Amino acid sequence: MDGRRKPGSHIKIFLPYLPYLAISHSVNSGFVRPADNERGWEYDLAVSHTKISDKVYEFELRKGVRFHDGSPFNADAVLLNMQYFKKKPYTYTSIDQVFDRTEKMSEYRVRIHLKKKYGLFMYDAMWIHFYTQDYLEKYGWNGKPTAPNLAAPGLYSIGPYILKKGYVEGDRNSSVVELVANKDYWDPRFPKVDKITIYLDLQTESAVSDILSREGALDVMPIPFSYELPTVLSKFGKLVRSPSTNNYSVHINMINGNPLLQEREVREALNRAIDQESLLMLSMNGEGEYSPTMVSPNFYGVRKASNNLQSHSLIESPLSPKVRSDLIATIKKHQVRYGMNPDEKLKLKFLVQESFLYLIGDIKYFLELIHIDLQVEVVGEEKNIFDQLLNTRDGLNTTSYDLLIWANYDWIRHPWTALFVYRPSSVWSTIGRDTYLEETLSLLQQTDIKDLEYVPLLKSIIQYVYRQSYMLFLPSPNKVLAFNKEVSYKPRPSAFIPLWEIEVSDNHWSVRDGPYPAHLKNPVEITHH
Repeated sequence: MDGRRKPGSHIKIFLPYLPYLAISHSVNSGFVRPADNERGWEYDLAVSHTKISDKVYEFELRKGVRFHDGSPFNADAVLLNMQYFKKKPYTYTSIDQVFDRTEKMSEYRVRIHLKKKYGLFMYDAMWIHFYTQDYLEKYGWNGKPTAPNLAAPGLYSIGPYILKKGYVEGDRNSSVVELVANKDYWDPRFPKVDKITIYLDLQTESAVSDILSREGALDVMPIPFSYELPTVLSKFGKLVRSPSTNNYSVHINMINGNPLLQEREVREALNRAIDQESLLMLSMNGEGEYSPTMVSPNFYGVRKASNNLQSHSLIESPLSPKVRSDLIATIKKHQVRYGMNPDEKLKLKFLVQESFLYLIGDIKYFLELIHIDLQVEVVGEEKNIFDQLLNTRDGLNTTSYDLLIWANYDWIRHPWTALFVYRPSSVWSTIGRDTYLEETLSLLQQTDIKDLEYVPLLKSIIQYVYRQSYMLFLPSPNKVLAFNKEVSYKPRPSAFIPLWEIEVSDNHWSVRDGPYPAHLKNPVEITHH
């Protein structure tokens, strides 16, 4: 790899999880963008910022930057965008409640005014992106619980790539998205590939076969852990592994699921039944870490906040006959209380995305050992999962379910990524009313990670959700990817993918003349970032 963009270069990617977050910063831009550093961000359209007070942030803007359509980016563009944002902001944090106004200080300097102290602001600043006036007039911001906007192709944004074909948002997407290089991008080092095709609805098995056996079919994809060895031995693929701040969110539907799930004892029984050691070492091939709650230990402060907690199965094995007998007795006791027949297994329905099936078989096995009849319903795409999850709080989900899993992959390098699904007032939550949790999570949003009260507050939240068993807790996964051997970039620990950093060698299928050299088909060592 020589670091330069190669004419005609083209890569193909499969993104089954959070594609709108993974690729957004490759098309859009904000003041800052995600980065692999302690604070979790780096400057993008801003070159510096000053925290004037707890409620006022001032940004110095990058000069000489233009939108894809050639119009200038300056303070007036920021003011226009923030006016549209205020009308219909996204709602998965509290920026929709705390953002007040924007003030122009000069042509390249603006101030953001908040209504109150808000420790998450610089993380929100990653996802408040700037668009052309034409885009804002046609689409604006959408007020959805997902962000950001990639509503339509066109010369609408300011990032290193231009959205040429397709669309991708949290609740809607085309099957294929095509990006082309923005050759007028403000940083002349990027992007390094001319064209990127992104697939969003492939079947996992066929996608794995493509990337390992058919050169030119796929270049990058996350793979089930069981495919690590075949990837290493592939003629065209290589294995890339790294720690992550990602999580598996398994919701327990306490809104309109089985009424027994209202009982803390029943939820705890489900968690005690899951043998995290077996899941981690067998289903996940050792790729991850034990997690007593649904919060990756790799987030800042989480290890310290949860150092007195253990996964239930590390305290006592659910495979022990006595433990299993106790858990069965708990389920039957509550069946009797709710007028159910204790001689019949408790029926629960698990809504699952197809790409998670490698994990679900073992979860089903463990739960069925404790008097649960787990019925699995499979959907093809993540948007189908979100369509049910985001309508559950208001009782509008059209598919009934008791458990639901999605890839809650980190998008801001902050534990709010995981914890926001616990906020009872959010459409991302299936908990129902909990005043203590609502108030405590609100305090966390106001707290900076450097504040003395940050870790104690985080600890109180983590311990509380652990005791309440509000989710089904699974190990936190590593990031495991298959790359074409002639593709290179450093994966981030989060869902974010810096597509502009990806480069190809002279032997890549898109730029090479002739067949792939035979000596390059030998196995490649595992790469661990």
